Amino acid sequence: MKKIFTLSFTLLALISLNAQVCTTSGFDVCDAGTGVVSDFRNAVQIAGTGAPLTVGAKYKFNNAIPSLNLDAVISIDAMVNATMAGAASPSIDDDAAADETGIASSQIALFAPRIAPNQILSCSNKSGYVEFTVKFYTHYSGNAMPTPGAEMAVSNLNFLHFDMDGSMQGSDGWFKEIGYAKINGADPVNYGAAASELLSGNNNGWFLTTGSINERNGVSRCSEVIEKSVYFFPQSSITFRMGYDYKAPSANCSSISIQPTRQYGSRFGCFNLPAGGPLPVSLINLAANYNSGKSNITWTSLQEHNLDSYEIQRSYDGINFEVAGNVKANNLTSLQEYKFTDNLPTFNSKYIYYRVRVVDLDYSMKLTNTVSIKVADWKTNEMIISPNPSSSGAQIKIKTAKAATGDISVFDATGKLVLKQQAALFAGNNSVVLNNVTQLAEGYYTVRLIANNETYSSKLLIWK
Repeated sequence: MKKIFTLSFTLLALISLNAQVCTTSGFDVCDAGTGVVSDFRNAVQIAGTGAPLTVGAKYKFNNAIPSLNLDAVISIDAMVNATMAGAASPSIDDDAAADETGIASSQIALFAPRIAPNQILSCSNKSGYVEFTVKFYTHYSGNAMPTPGAEMAVSNLNFLHFDMDGSMQGSDGWFKEIGYAKINGADPVNYGAAASELLSGNNNGWFLTTGSINERNGVSRCSEVIEKSVYFFPQSSITFRMGYDYKAPSANCSSISIQPTRQYGSRFGCFNLPAGGPLPVSLINLAANYNSGKSNITWTSLQEHNLDSYEIQRSYDGINFEVAGNVKANNLTSLQEYKFTDNLPTFNSKYIYYRVRVVDLDYSMKLTNTVSIKVADWKTNEMIISPNPSSSGAQIKIKTAKAATGDISVFDATGKLVLKQQAALFAGNNSVVLNNVTQLAEGYYTVRLIANNETYSSKLLIWK
């Protein structure tokens, strides 16, 4: 990834650059699936009007996966010690990006933003990044925001982060590009690089990859500087970060004054649509309860068609899941209620996590949100909402003395009822997923639960 400006090279550095090893085959390929890859070009800003390249801005890429008729929307979620608007030739996606051989526009299909540190780097160590989320939708005309909840899950997704290089600063300092892929349950599996100059590892819920100190031209597709992550479960969104790590040299740091704009590049590939589209079932009211060594997982389905089963998965750390059991699908279009009881072995964990995998007759699959239950006792009749603030996966957590049907209502700041659902509560600790939170606009809401003739209320902040 080349600096768009700053830092001239010495003849020695150029000779070293020309001598770089570059493997260009055997790694930048689809690991599974159709072989269909993304094509990001002609970005159109659809949110954050008046504030391009800042947090909250969203960009639509029409026909980003043409053969599957899918659009992509990329949002800028966060910036830490980094800027895009202040970078040289600011752009969410450079359609003229060149490869390591210098061929202009050869990387037009990549998502290729430009990012820079938000300050001049000299004698202080600094790292930073820009966080993005990409979501996929069935192609729709125009450039309005997509319908909330209309995201399409795709299978066999590969995420490749190209050209993760950098340079030495003095005798023992450096400027390296870095990348993060957010961990979602058991996904992704991090493949690192084929012939690696990179370092990768788990970092607080992210796969963090630190780049090379060997600079390359263009948006290099040399396998030595590609980070590859593979998602084995269907995904409707991927969150990732692109950034830098600067280490000031121990001597003569004051001679360094840089604020390099870097050209990044990434690609999403190997798409499949499960069963050619979304699974023929709507799953709602997912809830879990723990009491005295047993967990009860309940859910409700609508419009089942050609389903095989529901696979209940259990985890003690929220990352590594195992199969707890299976429930055969009834395959009825009317409302169906399911319950699975998990008799737990001895374990050493404060929380238990559950999710349900919906399996079609052709073994396409879809995962639900994950619900977590605290094993240690909560205070009876105290309602908690977590996470809070939330953007997609808020849960009500409450301990009840006896079983009840909970009536849940969500009200906006004006008092208008915006969401309503019911949940089966059991004696003990309960976690209930709030349905359709992604449809809510940013702001404060009041969540009310009525159960056992008692009313509980709590505030929820939606922050996207």
